[in-house]
Amino acid sequence: MLEGLLTGLKDPNIVYLLLVIGFYGIIFEIATPGVSVGGIIGVAGLVLAFVGMNSLPVNYTGLILMLLSFVFFVLDVKTPTHGILTVCGIIALTVGSLILFKADPQFTSLSKALIAAIVISTTALMVFVLPLIIRAQKRRASSGIESLADAVGETKTDLTPKGIVHVKGEEWYAESLEGTIKAGEKIKIKTVDGLVVKVEKVR
Repeated sequence: MLEGLLTGLKDPNIVYLLLVIGFYGIIFEIATPGVSVGGIIGVAGLVLAFVGMNSLPVNYTGLILMLLSFVFFVLDVKTPTHGILTVCGIIALTVGSLILFKADPQFTSLSKALIAAIVISTTALMVFVLPLIIRAQKRRASSGIESLADAVGETKTDLTPKGIVHVKGEEWYAESLEGTIKAGEKIKIKTVDGLVVKVEKVR
């Protein structure tokens, strides 16, 4: 299994996919704080991608452009600029992808079709999908946040210290104020930080 993984990491197409998946995971984690799944997937993807790059003919200008595109996307999520940074990110992603690997007969070339698919899907994600997720979270937070103070609910997942709780018929991203709380425990909301509720166990 390990040998197969190492062999796969010598394919520029797989390494490129891992790099993009890593970016997606980190962006999702930043856009929807409180759930660590996106962050875990993002970090794992980036680590594997950089391991694979050690044995590939990487053009570091292309890598810098891809990293820059990631920075643009994150900044647009955190401080919306009416799409200006997203456009810059798409341009940087496209150019960076095209020059990411140097031509070398010893290695498989990066598929242009794959690059096109990634650029198109990333554009759709940043322009259509992510704004909808962020707006939906803000609407839910603004409509229900006032009634959450001191509300009692139950943990749906382990809080280690982050996870999901069920309060007043809805699920919320939560962070424990007292270490790990097991799934199924009764909890009480103490404070709200953005879209994340801070909770403690009911005794």
